[in-house]
Amino acid sequence: MPKQNLSNYIKFFNQINDLEQKGLITSKQKHLLKVNLTTKEYQLNNLICTIYDEQDYQSAILQYLQTIEPQPKIRYQSSGENDSPIRQRRRGNSLSRVSQFNETKLIAQIDELNDQLMTLWQSDSQFYLNHEINEKLRKVGEFITKTATSTPSNSQKQVTNITDSNQVIENLQQLYRDMKQHFNDYLRCHILLMDDKLSTEHLNNVLRAFMKNLVDADEISFIYNNEIYTSENGQFNEINLTDQQQLEIQSILEGNVIEISQNYPEITQLFQTTKFKGNYLLKIQNSTCLFCFHSKGEHKMIIESFLSLCNEYQFFDEVNQLAQFLLETLKQARVQCFNPLQLSHMIQDIGIAFIRCSKYFFIHKSISILSERYKVCKDNTSFISMHPFVEFDFRDSLNLSIHICFDLNKKEDMNVYKQLNLSFNKYLKFIKQCYDRTTFYKFFVKSQDSLIFEFDKQGQITFVSQPITSKLAEEFNINFNPQFYNASYTSIFKNKNLIQHIENQLQDQNKWKLTDSNSTYEVFMKMEEKYFKGFFVIFQQGWFRYNQKSLDANQWQKLRKSFLQQETNQYLDKLEQKHPQLKNSVVQMFKPKATQKQSQFKNFSPSFSPRHLDQRNSLQESESIRLIPKTKGINHFYPDMITETCIENIDNFDFNILPYSADWLEKQKVVFSILRRNNFIEDYKISEDALCSFLCALEYKYNKRGNQFHNYDHGVTVMQCTHAISLEIMKTQYAHLLSQFTKFALILSGLCHDVSHTGRTNIFEINSLSNLAIRYHDRSVLEQHHAATSIKLLCAPATNIIPNFTSSEFREFRKLFISNILYTDITEHFNLMKNFEARIKELNFGTEDDIKLMTGMIIHTSDFTGGAKPFKLSREWSTRVNMEFQEQYSLEGKFGYPQLPYMKDLDQLPIMAKSEVGFFKFIVRPLWSIMSKFTEDRLQQSVDNLEQTIVEWEKLMIN
Repeated sequence: MPKQNLSNYIKFFNQINDLEQKGLITSKQKHLLKVNLTTKEYQLNNLICTIYDEQDYQSAILQYLQTIEPQPKIRYQSSGENDSPIRQRRRGNSLSRVSQFNETKLIAQIDELNDQLMTLWQSDSQFYLNHEINEKLRKVGEFITKTATSTPSNSQKQVTNITDSNQVIENLQQLYRDMKQHFNDYLRCHILLMDDKLSTEHLNNVLRAFMKNLVDADEISFIYNNEIYTSENGQFNEINLTDQQQLEIQSILEGNVIEISQNYPEITQLFQTTKFKGNYLLKIQNSTCLFCFHSKGEHKMIIESFLSLCNEYQFFDEVNQLAQFLLETLKQARVQCFNPLQLSHMIQDIGIAFIRCSKYFFIHKSISILSERYKVCKDNTSFISMHPFVEFDFRDSLNLSIHICFDLNKKEDMNVYKQLNLSFNKYLKFIKQCYDRTTFYKFFVKSQDSLIFEFDKQGQITFVSQPITSKLAEEFNINFNPQFYNASYTSIFKNKNLIQHIENQLQDQNKWKLTDSNSTYEVFMKMEEKYFKGFFVIFQQGWFRYNQKSLDANQWQKLRKSFLQQETNQYLDKLEQKHPQLKNSVVQMFKPKATQKQSQFKNFSPSFSPRHLDQRNSLQESESIRLIPKTKGINHFYPDMITETCIENIDNFDFNILPYSADWLEKQKVVFSILRRNNFIEDYKISEDALCSFLCALEYKYNKRGNQFHNYDHGVTVMQCTHAISLEIMKTQYAHLLSQFTKFALILSGLCHDVSHTGRTNIFEINSLSNLAIRYHDRSVLEQHHAATSIKLLCAPATNIIPNFTSSEFREFRKLFISNILYTDITEHFNLMKNFEARIKELNFGTEDDIKLMTGMIIHTSDFTGGAKPFKLSREWSTRVNMEFQEQYSLEGKFGYPQLPYMKDLDQLPIMAKSEVGFFKFIVRPLWSIMSKFTEDRLQQSVDNLEQTIVEWEKLMIN
């Protein structure tokens, strides 16, 4: 028996669909062909495998049907040779063979014809007639029209009623087909996001396609935080609202979508609504944003004016969610690089919500179709009729039902009623299918292990689980362009073995299942009610390829760490591809040491040559000049000097240390206050005399070099932030992970994390062959120095604040303390974020290593707390750290060390502003955003501050 392959299989389905649309085969014949194909009937199997010409293919199918179907016996009334032919009826007194007119018989025949046509029209398949049938029906129609105009009024009325009811049925069927097709196409919008080089401009185009397909909106505008945004130009512009404009905005009711009319002249002018056919306005809930959807109405869509039904059918929450999503997405695209997968997840959530609401539009359009032929009433309380009627219940949470003046004793009315019920129930089933598909898509979009393609039964792409990077495309030989919605698997996959594998799978449906395999891909079939609906191709990535059972715990951890490192590197590569300006920006400082570009150091090779030793000694002398003598630098104080005072914002993120900068004692009161509020002094029996000595020594070691940024002010600020974040975590599901012991190690390490800082970067220490770099072998040089300095203080008798710890407790405390400080090494930034994001998604999050990861994330986030303040304060901290960078750049030039380009000319405001935009946009905001999500959005105000800071620096960058 010849073997079928997928291309033949798809071709067969296309041909029988075409034959049915042409009216050459019926739905029953089509079903018979499908059954015989499934049972692999020999003659049919041979036919589809051996014929390739399209015309011959269809002719062969028709001939095949004649051989397997019994021929109907048609009786002809044949006349003999002597019989006279039937004469045509003539006007006048001429004789004719036409029998006497029987009205009852004619009505019965018309009813029978109507029933047969109704059965055909109500079949699931779309019905198209060929030219011959169309011509015959046209002639029959003309004859019916002529007959109707010359017959008695009652007969004419019955014929007209049948024609009208058929039109209603056809319109209901077309409504179902159009809406199903529209939202099926909408679900493909997701593919547009799967572009590895998704730019801001491309994002705007994706959002336009999303809005257009969902609510028929071509453009949007909104006013938010004294700025107006219009999608036509993609610009945010400052705006000062007049009193009249503010009054008009205040008059808009919340919880409603309002179609803008002449009643709102000020808003009409603000949003330039005269350019559009439809303008729908709402106030976003829990926000100050005024949002408007604009529709041009140039291209007719089945969902035209969807938003006008919002108030009547009560789906404001869904429209509000859509507006909120668009607002937040455009804000984030402005201040942060966006994540296509995250957007895809949100688009799918909103999309399925609107597909559910589309049933209201279906109901609305159905009522409109019925009203053309029947009296329909939606207000059931006031419905009164002297004629027969039917109540149709849409079985919805809104208790929607309508009264229709139907007489179900009439066949034409009964047929319309059946069609209404059939179309609505089929559409509800379609909505459920969309929900199931979306749930499936969302699951695989979350998957980091697999790349999934879905194809329909024609072999065309319907879903991709993630953007296709150049590395993935090369690894799996994929040619994918998200702009081509209807690409086939043969154009996407260039691997001939894969294509052959796909087609071979058709031979045995039992093998079309996903199984564990060492192969790089798996293929399996999608079935629905025993019918083939398409197939999936899954490429296995990362550690999913490996059999975890064959690895021990240590091997598995090493493998996992290796793949996380690869993911981090891929993320950074993509980031630099999309934003080339980052290659010479401060972001380079945060890249893992192994991936940092070394080209700028290629001509620099530090050695112990006499000249270099002279430079090193000269540098040490210049650095020693900065040191403040102990006799002048240590501020001694005693417990009785620490009085109970109310420190403003000590428990939240509005805390500001700068007012206390000139008062060293007030700063020590802040530290005491945080320790007391956490009961550390009492719980661990800390001697207040030892604590005073410890803090005195700590402050001196912080401030002895006179650093502008890395000083005791910064240490206390970071300590306070770890305290504030800890308070927020204690309100979440992760509270049990933050024990008192863990919290003590965290908050104290926050205070000590930069002690004895040189005011230079690790790169400078390494290039200058400093004592610290030599001591710590170029690895996290400053961070190891901070940790060691702190532990030495804790071990000295006069400054030991934890003498009551047992040996095991001290060792555990030291381990946590050092781990936290080492996480402040900025070259660990991306690895830390990626690892933390990956772990919190896993069900077993909460191990000992996870707790270290969590506290490391807290202290690393707190290290940038100055930038997360309101802009005026954030700018002050930025100015301080940039002053240190300027000093380092000068020293690098003086001693011949490689000068980092992003530290040059930071005294010029536009250049510093450009540096800060990149720093906050790509480093600080993503970090705080992850931490905020972990704390269940309890840090959102700080994230908002960062977004505003980015906007303000962008303004200064341009000026």
